[in-house]
Amino acid sequence: MTPKPLSFTILGTGALGGFYGSRLLMGGSVVRFVAHSDLELIREQGLRIESPLGNQHHLAVEVYSSADPIPASDVVCIALKTTQNHRLPELLKPLVREGTLILNLQNGLTLEEELAETFPQTRILAGLCFLCSNKVGPGHIRHLDYGRISFAALDERAGAWIPLLMETFGAGGIEVESLPSLRLARWQKLAWNIPFNGLSVLLGAETDALVTDPDARRLAKQLMDEVAAGAAACGVPFDAGFTGKLIEATERMTTYAPSMRLDYLAKRELEIEYLYLRPLREAAKRGVQLPAIEAIARQLSFVDRRNRADQGHG
Repeated sequence: MTPKPLSFTILGTGALGGFYGSRLLMGGSVVRFVAHSDLELIREQGLRIESPLGNQHHLAVEVYSSADPIPASDVVCIALKTTQNHRLPELLKPLVREGTLILNLQNGLTLEEELAETFPQTRILAGLCFLCSNKVGPGHIRHLDYGRISFAALDERAGAWIPLLMETFGAGGIEVESLPSLRLARWQKLAWNIPFNGLSVLLGAETDALVTDPDARRLAKQLMDEVAAGAAACGVPFDAGFTGKLIEATERMTTYAPSMRLDYLAKRELEIEYLYLRPLREAAKRGVQLPAIEAIARQLSFVDRRNRADQGHG
């Protein structure tokens, strides 16, 4: 007997949630999208994905506003910007039931622990996404490169879900892997996000320029080394050569504007709290200061405030 396919509710139908939701649909899963500004357009015209994996136009998708009664799903995926995390308790409350799995697809640090405190009856996994994807219009996602998801569990109860999730995402053509340490996986992801998201805003450049210009590359490496110091202070040291391999992987990457640069250009709030301030706080708890990361965080906070204050006055 064929097992019943997993059902998913995806909070956020942007570059991340729209792309992975599409691949889950292609793999035969039931997918329910929660959208905000794109809601009516997706209801009327569907969800469009451009991708090297094949272009898709999903018509008649299940899409809801957060205020709608949404059917129960096996897995609730968090694909919102971290700037919306203050809303997560209210957004998740009607979606989470006994035995629901919460799959956090965001970047940053400490959200899984916060979710466990708020929803102790659930199982919580991180899905760390190595993805180049942009939202280029309402209900329109352009996937450029990569797409791998690395799963890491908060505890053993959640870890039991990983084989099934790997099979389910794999059925949609997504490369998957399982990682043994959630904390290490989070810090390793920060080793890319902290330098390349922040510098893309402050230096006004995409990834190719940041790795080919000698000064930008040196600054990116300095930030990576501080992330490594923070990880070591938190008990999850990186393997020797990890940051160098990350630089090399970025050199091979399709020219890409990180999400923070696109947010800045669109005058949206930047994801500073979970990507910068939380790691700084966790390292400081262990007596370790990360001065270059702190300097970048302060500069980002300044340009973010100025940028959003200027909105509508240009």
